[in-house]
Amino acid sequence: MIKFAAISMAAVLSTASWAQAPVVSVGGSGSVNERLAELERGFSARSQAQIEQQRQLNAMQQELSELRGLLEEQSYRLEQVIERQRNILAAQQEAAAASAPTPAPVAASQAGNTQNASDTNEAAAGDEQASYDKAVNLVLQDKDYNAAIPAFARFITQYPESSYVPNAHYWLGQLLYAQKRYDQSKAQFARVAEAYPKSNKRADSLLKLGLIAREQKDDAGARQYFQQVLSEYGSSSAARLAQENLNVMK
Repeated sequence: MIKFAAISMAAVLSTASWAQAPVVSVGGSGSVNERLAELERGFSARSQAQIEQQRQLNAMQQELSELRGLLEEQSYRLEQVIERQRNILAAQQEAAAASAPTPAPVAASQAGNTQNASDTNEAAAGDEQASYDKAVNLVLQDKDYNAAIPAFARFITQYPESSYVPNAHYWLGQLLYAQKRYDQSKAQFARVAEAYPKSNKRADSLLKLGLIAREQKDDAGARQYFQQVLSEYGSSSAARLAQENLNVMK
């Protein structure tokens, strides 16, 4: 500060001397412009690093979401296979019990009808499974999210009674949410939450309804959904995320 005052006084006393005076350095070697340029480069590098970190975080979150979805799908499909095997076994036992007291020709006819019905049901189930698998693979394998949206919509239309319908609504909601089509996404998650109370996607659907409400600046609605997740699914991962969002909103 003293050095700067001395230079300023010299400038007042002599214009020529002022014109020839060296540029005052700031914080070490180099001119003011050089130091400013150095600071700007530092800020720019820091900003770029932050942008890259955020990009990596977003990519990791997307990958984690997909891996979680894949794990849930595999678990759900295993449950479906087990349930299907139980139904087939029950049908066979019922057919055997029904045919036992009847004459042989009648028993054979009943057995044939039962087999035909079983074949038809298996074929329909095969088409249903293939259609659902195709839609899921468009997300998890092909990463073709634009094609996955109509694929899930077709599945819901073609197989409205399928046990996969709640999952299809949830996937459709996720895809629309990623595209920031919040109103359409909200309709899909609301369908899961309201029409399928036993679905394993209901807790996550309620959480997503809260996140959509936040995006749409409806904090009161968001809190209501987050509180509902905590109340109904207190030990779930969805509840943990709901609590984190509530903490941020305080």
